[in-house]
Amino acid sequence: MKKIDSVLQSMPLFKNIQPDKYTNVLSCLNGRIQDYAKGEIIYSLQDPLKSAGIVLAGRVNMSMVSVTGTEHYVQQFDPGDIFGEALACQADPMDNGVLQITAVQKSSILFVCLSHLFMEKALTCPYASQVALNLLKEVVDNNIFLSRKVEILSQKKIRDRIFIYLQSVGRSGNTVNIPFNRQELANFLGVDRSALSRELCLMRDEGMIDFYKNEIILLRNDLIS
Repeated sequence: MKKIDSVLQSMPLFKNIQPDKYTNVLSCLNGRIQDYAKGEIIYSLQDPLKSAGIVLAGRVNMSMVSVTGTEHYVQQFDPGDIFGEALACQADPMDNGVLQITAVQKSSILFVCLSHLFMEKALTCPYASQVALNLLKEVVDNNIFLSRKVEILSQKKIRDRIFIYLQSVGRSGNTVNIPFNRQELANFLGVDRSALSRELCLMRDEGMIDFYKNEIILLRNDLIS
């Protein structure tokens, strides 16, 4: 339980809730833990999202699968991240449509039934209102992220996609730490890996950026601002 507590303490969803009350909250939300092997599918196409998932250990990817079977990377979830929170709030679970959620590492997931927050029995849980408020903020933040993702994918040029992504990622000074390897970044931007590498090298040669492994250094003031 201590390991779970340390993860939950870092989560906005459990903000302003004391660690000694986590057991009560998880009881209200029918919390359960399930482990997944690397490559195992957590939610497949058309599976109803009955519960949101909190990553306790490992790494999980969300992707969209087109009608032709092409998989497009959407988002990565690390320990302390939550996925499926919006769909899982519904009292009557819906098919998730085109989304697929996969464990890319050996992972441990805590599932919680967020729809219980909006049922009559939640009135007996003194922490339900705080969790619901935290959840609202979480959904808003995720919608902002998805809006930025749509903005990135709407760009025709690879360079423009890179620009928008670099502007959206937190950085220290003029250094951006990319949480992906090159293939994962290409998937996130919706471009070919070779084309991405070629464009990054061109930007470096033009004096716009420099990079080393997962670090990209912004060399132009208009990129830093």
